[in-house]
Amino acid sequence: MKYLVVIVLVAVVCASAVPAPEQSPINPASTYDQDGVTIVSPNQPGWVLIKSSKSETVFEKRLKEEILIANVKTFRTKIFDNDKDLLVSLETLKKEELSKLKRDSVHFNYVRFKGSPCVQYDGIFKPDEASLPRFEYFNFKGYLCRHPETKDLVVQMEFSNHSNLRGFSENLFSLRDDFFEKIVFSGLVTSRESFK
Repeated sequence: MKYLVVIVLVAVVCASAVPAPEQSPINPASTYDQDGVTIVSPNQPGWVLIKSSKSETVFEKRLKEEILIANVKTFRTKIFDNDKDLLVSLETLKKEELSKLKRDSVHFNYVRFKGSPCVQYDGIFKPDEASLPRFEYFNFKGYLCRHPETKDLVVQMEFSNHSNLRGFSENLFSLRDDFFEKIVFSGLVTSRESFK
């Protein structure tokens, strides 16, 4: 029985020591379609595709001094009587999500992005030291927008980094803005049932 316990423990330790398979870099400026949105990957080498589904696309680039993430996801919401009620609800949703983090700075603005009503947000937070001990800051900018073809689909677009710099570095401003600019709201291909 002792030998069986030792064998099981050795197997568990060995299994946990096996590194996760490394993902291959994607071609810069590659196009990805998800329901209601067409996304172009950041136009820079070294990015990998972490997730691609009907409702979410996530790109990541890991460097010694920072981790960059660019992502777009869609989700359903109730239909609001007007844009203001929708935007207040989306801001509240994002504030709830961020309430778990240690805030340094955060801003919310109501804007139009490619003709759609959106909550534009940006912020600087302190990451959980247990999850990312080598980085002092989580910097981000994003949009929560109603899809122009339906009143109950929201598109969240976000560009973020984990870094020791407070705020985005100068070289990331154009990369971040280019990522947002190339996002296109497209036709819906799935029914409401696929999001339940």
